[in-house]
Amino acid sequence: ALDVEGLNVPIVPVGLNYFNQGRFRGRAIVEYGSPIYIDEGTLKEYRAGGMRKRKACSDLLKTIEDGMRSVIVTAPNYQTLKHVHTVRRLWKRTGLGAKEKQDLNRRFAAGFKVMSEQGELPPDMKSLLADVKSYQAELDDLGIPDYQVPALYSSGDADTGDGVSYMKRKVVRSASMSLESEDAEDIIEDLRVPYRILHLAFTILIAAAPTILLNLPVGVLSSVYAEKKRKKALANSKVKIHGRDVLLSEQVMFCIVMVPMLWLTYLVLLVCFTSLTREAITLAFWGMPISAYAGIMMTESGMVDFKDLRPTLMKLRPSTRARLRAMPARRRKLVEDLKAVVGKYGPGL
Repeated sequence: ALDVEGLNVPIVPVGLNYFNQGRFRGRAIVEYGSPIYIDEGTLKEYRAGGMRKRKACSDLLKTIEDGMRSVIVTAPNYQTLKHVHTVRRLWKRTGLGAKEKQDLNRRFAAGFKVMSEQGELPPDMKSLLADVKSYQAELDDLGIPDYQVPALYSSGDADTGDGVSYMKRKVVRSASMSLESEDAEDIIEDLRVPYRILHLAFTILIAAAPTILLNLPVGVLSSVYAEKKRKKALANSKVKIHGRDVLLSEQVMFCIVMVPMLWLTYLVLLVCFTSLTREAITLAFWGMPISAYAGIMMTESGMVDFKDLRPTLMKLRPSTRARLRAMPARRRKLVEDLKAVVGKYGPGL
């Protein structure tokens, strides 16, 4: 376009990062890099033809590649990428938006790449990487994510947000008179189990009716439909490995069509097979979108409670109690070591 029409069309790098792309409520982050313009020197080299033209095209492709790398997280293998995400969570766990998390992931991945290209890693960085790998392996073995570690054994009287802080303060004060502090903490953690179970049961009870009537039929049908589309796309592609990128797209398109049809079906059934008044039927029909949305939010809250219940139940087992108790201190030590290494080598990268 620049050579023929004189239009310097910018080339904008776009990075698309998926998170749980094959699952419901999976996330995708779209990031845009700085636009790339073709300068006059590159245009002159291109017009010269021959090897100079080829070199101009190669330089432009290299510039585009650098722009693309600025909007995606690159790693030599999956394990390294997993460790990058672990280090980012250790560096700062809360208070970050999706783009800020991606930017930190990129910075840690780029720093690891630069240090690896310089030769053998320094001893303190080697030790830190070994500790991170060991920490991640322990998390995988226990079956808990990193964000649950700080809450495994909380200290002090801070409000935990789960409605038991007042009970915790009273029991700790009375138990500390006759028990060691760790034993008192164990009692408190045991008391949290019934509360979490009741909270989960209450959440499921509220979400049951709208989920079963309004969301479950379409959810099951969309999963079956998307799986058939995935297998078809996988069979017709030479580059897809699992074809999971097809699942969520097909489910969204299926639900856009089938959810209103399900609501209209319920409307017809209410009109034809019930004696409800017109006002009641109208209210029920317009309440379906609100109920469906409430069912989705309550189901998501229930899944969070279910995941948080696992480490609480694991504390009841003597074999894992000691391992879980050691995790918060181990995490704090990793955070201190990480900040020391970043402070030492970060400014020079």
